[in-house]
Amino acid sequence: MTAWLDSLPPLWLHLSTFILMFLEGMGIPGIPGVLPMLALAESIHAGQTTLSEAIAWGVAGNWLGSLLGYQLAASTLRRLPGSWQRIARSERTARIMRRWGGLAVIVSRTVGSLRTPVTLYAGASGYPWRAYTVYSLLGAVLHVGVWQTLLWRFGPEILQNFERFQSQLLPYFAGAVLLGVAWLLFRRRLKQKHLDAGGQG
Repeated sequence: MTAWLDSLPPLWLHLSTFILMFLEGMGIPGIPGVLPMLALAESIHAGQTTLSEAIAWGVAGNWLGSLLGYQLAASTLRRLPGSWQRIARSERTARIMRRWGGLAVIVSRTVGSLRTPVTLYAGASGYPWRAYTVYSLLGAVLHVGVWQTLLWRFGPEILQNFERFQSQLLPYFAGAVLLGVAWLLFRRRLKQKHLDAGGQG
């Protein structure tokens, strides 16, 4: 695949980057958006295109895809039962998104395990469209800009090192999420016991 991409003209590589980044930005997992970025790194070295052009195409695809993913999640929620809508748009959800939503949207552009849930949850929970538009653009610029620059400067080695680092970090991240959920459930149970004790008194 990489050898075939290397043989394509720069315009087709830009279009490939745009399409794959668009699908990745929507929250579809398993999209190999990095492959045309690797091939573009070779084209940049050969003087066939520029780093700024490669970044612009990738950012446009990732950003527009994230906006469509948000809209699809929001429109899908409206077709679900009312009880599901109330859960997705609960006060607790809104409070979490107000506090951490911007950071989550930015980080999710780069961290694949977060991209799908954050994109869909932002749309389903009614996270403000204007804020999502700004944060997703910032996340796309950071994601594509940093990766395309690193691939241009260091090539496939940086990707291999990142994948190794991410696989080592994932168990710790999953453990932190489980601890957080357990802590929330524990607090909820304590609160319920307190309310029950107050009612009996």
